[in-house]
Amino acid sequence: MLSEWKMTLLLLIVWFPCVVAKTNIILFIADDLGYGDIGCYGNHSVRTPNIDSIASDGIKMTQHLAAASLCTPSRSALLTGRYPVRTGMASPVMMRVIAWASSSCGLPSSEITFAEQTKKAGYMNGLFGKWHLGIHKQRLGDFEHHPLKQGFDYFYGPIYSNLGDFGGESRIITGLMPGWYGKLFSIWAVTAVALLCLFREDYFGAIPFIVFILIWSVPLALVYLLFENFTLLNSFVYRNYDLVEQPVRFAGLSQRLVNEGLDFIQNATNSGKPFLLVMSWVHTHTFLTTSKQFEGRSKFGRYGEALEELDWSVGQILKSVKEFGIDDNTLVYFTSDHGGHLEEGTEGGFNGILKGGKSHGASDGAIRVPGLIKWPRVLEKGKVTDEPTSLMDIYNLVSSVAGVSLPADRHIDGRDILPLLKGGVLVSPHDFLFHYCGNILHAARYRPRDGIKTWKLVTREPDYIPGTTVCQFTCNCNTDVLATPKLYDITVDPGETTPIDSHSKNYKEITPIILKAMGIHKNSIEPAETEFTLRKLAPNLTWQPCCNGTFPFNCYCTDPKYPE
Repeated sequence: MLSEWKMTLLLLIVWFPCVVAKTNIILFIADDLGYGDIGCYGNHSVRTPNIDSIASDGIKMTQHLAAASLCTPSRSALLTGRYPVRTGMASPVMMRVIAWASSSCGLPSSEITFAEQTKKAGYMNGLFGKWHLGIHKQRLGDFEHHPLKQGFDYFYGPIYSNLGDFGGESRIITGLMPGWYGKLFSIWAVTAVALLCLFREDYFGAIPFIVFILIWSVPLALVYLLFENFTLLNSFVYRNYDLVEQPVRFAGLSQRLVNEGLDFIQNATNSGKPFLLVMSWVHTHTFLTTSKQFEGRSKFGRYGEALEELDWSVGQILKSVKEFGIDDNTLVYFTSDHGGHLEEGTEGGFNGILKGGKSHGASDGAIRVPGLIKWPRVLEKGKVTDEPTSLMDIYNLVSSVAGVSLPADRHIDGRDILPLLKGGVLVSPHDFLFHYCGNILHAARYRPRDGIKTWKLVTREPDYIPGTTVCQFTCNCNTDVLATPKLYDITVDPGETTPIDSHSKNYKEITPIILKAMGIHKNSIEPAETEFTLRKLAPNLTWQPCCNGTFPFNCYCTDPKYPE
């Protein structure tokens, strides 16, 4: 019979590995996916069984909110746990995303991402898919904004974005061509005529006239070069620091991302290290294209096909986690960076009863997104929380799961939602959530500490086409402040259809509370150098990535790992 101390030692030997084994973390980020696009959020006309399984095996958050209604700022907030206005990622100009891959705009290296947090705890970190947070900062090749400089050990994917300009019917950037051509040609023509008149009156000779015409022709030629070659200039795949494909073959890209993710899981598991895997899918952003196996499968056309391929992709990763026997010790999260793009019509997402969509600032259809979490050995199955939560909270959650303290030298806007997810508390950790359009505060949410109601006060609205809830293509942030802010009871009016009467008791009690909180929040914002100056947003052709040499010569290549 074993002595008492030997029995204790034996129990410790068996029990200790279970205690120290760190939880693996998988984050799925869809692109432009609408709140009402998937089955577990009420859409029974599409097939999303794999995504829905995360909800049935875990928790569904019905009031999960992005910090911005466009890709670049929303993703920066997810990675840093901070409102974009604190990090320089909230734009003061019309362009609110990185529009050119060769620009110097990007997530500042001074920010601490959740990947840098998990790296402190010995995690292996991989990001596969869309980045859209910049590449270079000071010079070609410095990669200061690259994922590998932001805490990730491995990266594979389109470092810019997926746009309709790359082959679809939608034209986001190149759709501006006619306007730019017209403006620049008008300036050129007026200048040329004026100079010709001065030349004929002998104000100067032929050589100065020709020089002036050539100088004024340069901007027109540059704009033509940029727009006519937009795909080549912005569509490429990186493997770590190596440019391996230009332009991107989007058909089959989901399968390649899945393969890279599966290889990463296998390598991490074999190494014995815990891992952080971020699968940043390109679906369902236009341009919409899928592999042949998904073509023609959905009655909703290309959007439905992309949605089904997205669901299949999620399923492949979930399946591998079970096959490796690590399901119980893996936290899985699924979300979208913001709401569906209504202006895309049938090729944009469906936001259900919510008002507005992508780019619409503070409208709930713009920022309210699917939010699903499963963690088998910690969270109960099939639970739902209607409490306000934020994508920024994932920063805190990832840090907590990894056992790493939050940075003490900066304001973190995310909150600890684990007690809420576990059911230990029933009220959101957020008293207030603030909703921006660019760098302008448009609205705020208030969750009192008692009762069940969530209130939303809107002080500015998008510049919708009269009689609609859509903009021309993207909404303008710098709209007029409402003379009388609109207060909504989001608990019973999630579609923001019926503002509370401004003479009512609720309006008079709640509105001053929210306005005061908005003022306090504004005063808490320390000045941050914006990444969205015209100089930083502008393309720099001397920094232009080119896979086979120096731009513009022979910048075409196919990833040798996936030749077909």
